[in-house]
Amino acid sequence: MVKNIPINSPYLKNIPIAPAIVSILQSAFGRVEPCSAVQNAVKVSDDSMNILGHHVPIQKNGRLMVLGLGKAAQTMAIGLKSALPERICAGAVITKHSLKELEMQLLPEILSYEGDHPVPTEKSVSAARCAIRRIGKLTSEDILISLISGGGSALAVLPRPGITLAEYQVMTKLLLGCGASVQEINAIRKQVDLIKGGELLNTFSPASAISLILSDVVGDPLDVIASGPTVFSGQTRQDARNVIAKYHLQSKIPASIRLLLESEPEKGREKADEQRDGRYILNVLVGNSSIAADAVKETAQNYGFRAQVVSTTLQGEAREVGARLGKELKDEVQGKNRKSCRIFGGETTVTIHGNGKGGRNQELVLSAAQEIAGIEGGCILSIATDGEDGPTDAAGAIADGKTAMVGAGMGLDLRKNLENNDAYSYFDAVGGLVKTGPSGTNVNDLVVLFTY
Repeated sequence: MVKNIPINSPYLKNIPIAPAIVSILQSAFGRVEPCSAVQNAVKVSDDSMNILGHHVPIQKNGRLMVLGLGKAAQTMAIGLKSALPERICAGAVITKHSLKELEMQLLPEILSYEGDHPVPTEKSVSAARCAIRRIGKLTSEDILISLISGGGSALAVLPRPGITLAEYQVMTKLLLGCGASVQEINAIRKQVDLIKGGELLNTFSPASAISLILSDVVGDPLDVIASGPTVFSGQTRQDARNVIAKYHLQSKIPASIRLLLESEPEKGREKADEQRDGRYILNVLVGNSSIAADAVKETAQNYGFRAQVVSTTLQGEAREVGARLGKELKDEVQGKNRKSCRIFGGETTVTIHGNGKGGRNQELVLSAAQEIAGIEGGCILSIATDGEDGPTDAAGAIADGKTAMVGAGMGLDLRKNLENNDAYSYFDAVGGLVKTGPSGTNVNDLVVLFTY
């Protein structure tokens, strides 16, 4: 299932180390390929499974059912089907881009549905309902195997009674535009959705539940990835209210959501470790940004770079992080620190002030381009490992010391594009967009600083 992800960027022709960059990025995608990650995590015998060292008994009359949520759902499901040949009874996956080739490999047991991301639509609601209907009522002898990856929060939604999809969409857009972190956004989602914050376990009770999780969240908190559908959370409605207050959204959040968050939660939303009723509940991590960052380091070293993974917990406002990293790259170049490769994993945020087009990775690189203008012998790239940076068709962008000059020669004002959150238009013009297409995986962003 491992394949080379195409790395397309016209600007690469200006970078002397372009072949190395392409190879380095492809190694990162390959290392976190979801099919292989799941295959390596699951081993099966006649009456049990071994999930990364955890012994899971299979009841004689029990069924193995599958539910995939997220951008990597199809490839993860193919890995599971390979690891459990002829053992899966039925299932469904919900993803953003359902590929016909993968759909056919999953049939007849596993059906594929599409939702929308980053703002859920009727497709997201319909997909959730269809998937739940496909799996049906489970017994205590059955096992539900969930395949969780980034994007699941929006791709499958079931708003609580009294909240319309339109109101859910307004909430989502407000949270995405105010600069809230994914942890903060998901703290609210868990309170307003019927399949988040561990509620999926209640939906399919009394079956045992195994979740294989591909992390796209800094620090790998299992209750935050895809809003933790199989992980009961200690977060409360007070936590959700605190987020709304922090970003001054009280007057903007739809009244139905505000009233729900101000009410007392219903009883019965217990933690998994307090009320298992004999069920086997297991959540395990099968891939994250650290694995991708290590792959970048190893391949860069093979190309002769002095490579270092600086951090896999990069967070903050994208333009501020970009400015800081740009200054660091400038210092490296001016200090004649050649042939270096500094690697970061994580996920920044964007507070929207303008009406332009772009994503956090593009905005980070555009901000860095301003700082490194005029330098020779260095470049910065930042990409989303799912291949989609914000609501664009680009994974991210790349810039060097000439990027600002090239833009100026075309009549572009880098600073104005940055102020208007319009990084895409700038990089589209200068050729600095990096496009991979949907990668089939999702383990956060990678930011790499090269000197040469």
